[in-house]
Amino acid sequence: MVINSILWSNGQTESLEVEDPDFFVDLNIDQIINGIIDKNKDYDLRPLFDTTPESIDTVRYRQDIFKDLQNPVTLAVLKEYSMRMRSVYAMLSGHERLYQYQKQGWHLDAALMYFDSIQDLAKKLGDTHLDSQGLTLLRDYVQAYVSSKSFMGISEEARRVKAKLSTICYEMSIGSTRVTVRKDRGRQNYNEILREVFSKFRGKKESAGNLQHFNDPSMNHVEIAVLALIARLFPEEFKALITFYDNHSSFIDPVLARIYHELQFYLSYIEYISPVRNTGLKFCIPEIRNERDIYCIQSFDLALAHKFTSSGSPVVTNDFRLSRNENIIVVTGPNNGGKTTFARSFGQAFYLAALGLPIPGTEARLFLADKIYTHFEKSEEPENLRGKLEDDLVRMRKILDLATERSIIIINEMLSSTTSKDAIQIGKRIIDLISKKNSICIYVTFLDEFAKIHGVVSMVSQVDPIASEIRTFKIVRSEPNGLAYARVVAEKYGLTYQKILRRIKE
Repeated sequence: MVINSILWSNGQTESLEVEDPDFFVDLNIDQIINGIIDKNKDYDLRPLFDTTPESIDTVRYRQDIFKDLQNPVTLAVLKEYSMRMRSVYAMLSGHERLYQYQKQGWHLDAALMYFDSIQDLAKKLGDTHLDSQGLTLLRDYVQAYVSSKSFMGISEEARRVKAKLSTICYEMSIGSTRVTVRKDRGRQNYNEILREVFSKFRGKKESAGNLQHFNDPSMNHVEIAVLALIARLFPEEFKALITFYDNHSSFIDPVLARIYHELQFYLSYIEYISPVRNTGLKFCIPEIRNERDIYCIQSFDLALAHKFTSSGSPVVTNDFRLSRNENIIVVTGPNNGGKTTFARSFGQAFYLAALGLPIPGTEARLFLADKIYTHFEKSEEPENLRGKLEDDLVRMRKILDLATERSIIIINEMLSSTTSKDAIQIGKRIIDLISKKNSICIYVTFLDEFAKIHGVVSMVSQVDPIASEIRTFKIVRSEPNGLAYARVVAEKYGLTYQKILRRIKE
């Protein structure tokens, strides 16, 4: 089997999304992807992270590659290859504006760097244990490529041209109005004399304020004229350089060019989660099945965890589990108790898993969702003539029309704009419709009545058992206890019915 891609199992790229899906902002997935691609803007990676594969085979294909990349040796080999290829492309992208011979020289140096990096990759991958189909096919392809007559021919030609150019020796005399260039006549080498004279200054560092760095590689008119004279003195060597440039303007193999770009999908994600891993939080490669018996152990909000790496704040992990006959989780508990964060981590787990990425958690089993829908509270827009409640219901209606039994629906604090009585009646109807659709749903609410509906799974944000006004941010399966929590808060601040009456009497 010939490799065409390390992202798509069948080698055919699916239609890539050009815009972030609607739920990205609600689930903080936009923050995750921005963090991944910020350091890798040259690669245009956003479409790869915006597009989930339609095939479960592609998801598993990517997962297997991530398993191979858990080996530090394999990861180091591909990181080194990526860095060297980045240098190759950097040289090629900047050489067009250079003077003729300099441009051709940069092109030759970039080609030599490319040939060396590919040969080194073939050797090191040959010494590395690989299990994934993608990286195994890549190894076979690279080894066959470097052994091909075409590769050996062009790489040997490049080295011959470079060797010829490296033998050029010339003299240059600089007068007040004239620069003379001639072939070396074997006279004393002033380069060595100058090195010896100035050797005593080696190792001395100037203060940073006195240093000037000149990064412009272009040549001035004097340098261009000198190089033109050298080319006239050594026509055979420069003719070989020109011939190589004309015959091999595109020396990078198109398959390896594509794979180099796709490799950044893996390396950039590993780089993004690395500081989070260093805090002790775990990532796992979830088992992907068609069945809906799902769970994730010690899950967490990746965007929040990444923010906390700089502040040192601890990240609380939570578990979720749904058996085959369960599909709706209602999350209740005190405000600012971690309910929304829990809902976001649930949605993130499904989306990251659908991309074939390692997800937050120690162990997980999920299915490939066809779509993720979110309904989070939004501020009213002046140009929207609908009321807040009507707008909520219209948005919810669209979700229910499109959702299937393979969809994920995440609802956060809906119906806050109406009375509790109406909210309970409407919310129960929404839960009933979701139940009939058999979609997987997380419903975060301040109404305990939803958690008491037959067939839903009740999960509650916990408080400290000693100081009940303190949130622990743990979400566990439990009967709703919002009223009990309200009593604790009222007791703490002296606002119970009995205490209010006593103060009035006093």
